Amino acid sequence: MNNHNEPKNFGSFSTTDKLGSSIILEWKKTNIVSTDFADTMREMWNFARDAYTPVEMQFLKMFPEVVGTEPYFKPFEPLFANGVTNVDWNAATKTMESILQGHFVFDPTQFPTEIIALYSQDTCFVVTAKDQATNQPLGFITFLMRQSYPIGSVKVMSLAVATTHQKRGLGKLLMSSIYTITPDIKRIFLCTRVTNLNALQAYRSWGFITDDRPILDHPFNMAHWSFMEYKTEQSDVLQKTAALLNGK
Repeated sequence: MNNHNEPKNFGSFSTTDKLGSSIILEWKKTNIVSTDFADTMREMWNFARDAYTPVEMQFLKMFPEVVGTEPYFKPFEPLFANGVTNVDWNAATKTMESILQGHFVFDPTQFPTEIIALYSQDTCFVVTAKDQATNQPLGFITFLMRQSYPIGSVKVMSLAVATTHQKRGLGKLLMSSIYTITPDIKRIFLCTRVTNLNALQAYRSWGFITDDRPILDHPFNMAHWSFMEYKTEQSDVLQKTAALLNGK
């Protein structure tokens, strides 16, 4: 039996940002091993690269000991061979971009059969923010509903806004769209690097609090990640913003 009351497969909402500009939020339901999802992530790669690369590089510079101790950072080992003071940080940035690109640009038809079978059971939503006048993409969010999650829980997998369109409230609009698309949810959860202070400040201003018992889909070094959750029963910040979205 499905634990979630799932909505239709696609839709859009109109709203305005902090500057008074008209914004369209387009969304669709998919799953993370579909070619449809892969195509969208490929289109959003530039936003993801510009958003996530600085965050990961900031973390790497503050926690260089992860090189040689965590598998994720193995590609950096040659660059760190002569010590942190001798690292070519431009080359390290290119390496980080390459690692991140593998998460956003991929061919799901090449996934092992067992992976496709496992993740095809999940429901993923992709929401893209666009300028209504120009149809220019401005950012996106992806969130996941999984049968193993408690009823009413969704996980934010990625959130990125174009660097040239920051400070317009687009991140909050994208996060709030979760409530318009799946209004019966009880909890949103996510994580980010402990060094990503800008994101943590934004999440707290939106009503997120520290998640002391996070759901872990993958192994995490708990000292390097901040886990946050938004509970419907404890905050209405996102619901109030979602109420301003006009659906089609």
